[in-house]
Amino acid sequence: MSNSKKLEKIVQMDKEYLYQNYGDRLPVCFTRGKGSELFDQDNNRYVDFFSGIAVNALGHGHPALTAALREQVDTLIHTSNWFHNREQVEAAKLISETAFRGKTLFANSGTEANEAAIKLARKHGLSISKKKYRVITFENSFHGRTFGSMSATAQKKIRTGFGPIVPGFTYLPYNDIKTLENEIVKNHENICAIMLELIQGEGGIIVASQNFVKKIKALAKKYKILVIIDEVQTGIARTGKMYAFQHYPIIPDILTLAKGLGSGVPVGVMHTKDTLVSVLPGGAHGTTFGGNHLACTAVTTTLEELSKKTVQNNISRSSQYIYDYLHRMNDTCECIQEIRGLGLHIGIVLDRPGLPIVKKALSRGLVINCTAQNVLRIMPPLTIPISIVKEGMKLFEDIIKEEGSSQ
Repeated sequence: MSNSKKLEKIVQMDKEYLYQNYGDRLPVCFTRGKGSELFDQDNNRYVDFFSGIAVNALGHGHPALTAALREQVDTLIHTSNWFHNREQVEAAKLISETAFRGKTLFANSGTEANEAAIKLARKHGLSISKKKYRVITFENSFHGRTFGSMSATAQKKIRTGFGPIVPGFTYLPYNDIKTLENEIVKNHENICAIMLELIQGEGGIIVASQNFVKKIKALAKKYKILVIIDEVQTGIARTGKMYAFQHYPIIPDILTLAKGLGSGVPVGVMHTKDTLVSVLPGGAHGTTFGGNHLACTAVTTTLEELSKKTVQNNISRSSQYIYDYLHRMNDTCECIQEIRGLGLHIGIVLDRPGLPIVKKALSRGLVINCTAQNVLRIMPPLTIPISIVKEGMKLFEDIIKEEGSSQ
């Protein structure tokens, strides 16, 4: 990291021309990337253990993605959903083949995908009964920042200051089977859907228990309630399987995707079982940019590359190395309280705030993140070479040991 004149100028312009809704940005401006490495305004090198909030699944400058996007830019970027779109059909076909047989609606982000899912669930429920519109979500969840998705998010800090939220959401404790069952048995006539992340990312990398998911499946089936699984952060091989729900005995009625789906190109998806398609007929939902030629080329290339056995083996190997390393650290580093996650979606719970460690790591050339105040997140590109995994973990260990000795 460098306090160079170049960075000072960028910071000044940031404050002059941009909303400051992201708070104090970390003191670096990345100007290029290569694989699992980033380079700043002064050409300093960083190991990327964050991949843009689990977005850059293929890393930076992946040759297959770069070539596909370049060709698509030269050919056709956008025509609108008034017309047939070959790239959109091909991307939807791959989603259906890798997730479950169904239909895909393209959006531009995870928030938009979740908005579509909420609309679909409500419309479906209200077609059964005028009272059936409530959606159950869970404490510490995060589903987006538009009014519907913000209202679904069971974090008061996300909703504060915007006046009345969208009604019809019930917030329950996560992984609490008894409370869930009591709520549904008592109020099932009013409930149209259960919406959850199988790993709560912004909530602190909290993993759903197998029994909790089994109970959701059983109750949903018994009371004709839809299951929406938000895989905006966990989908697209992040957890070691193409979708996190594949770790569980459940297939959702509605699946939402974004982040890693386009490897950096903005795109979101709502994918549903075929039986729900008629709920959103012509004019019931839409978007100008959703599923344009460029975004869908990114989706197809990403899914094709991540479906390769070599990449899947790399995820498994890298994940195992990091978890083994962290568990060894846990034996000697008192500040580490717990290690959570699946695949390359990893959380390290600390006994202290994590942001100072994130800043120190950045100053040493390691990009990590902190969520829920004290949970460090490690989410590298899924293509990260094991040599860079080892380099990054050694940097991380040194920083954590220094942190422990300074207390």
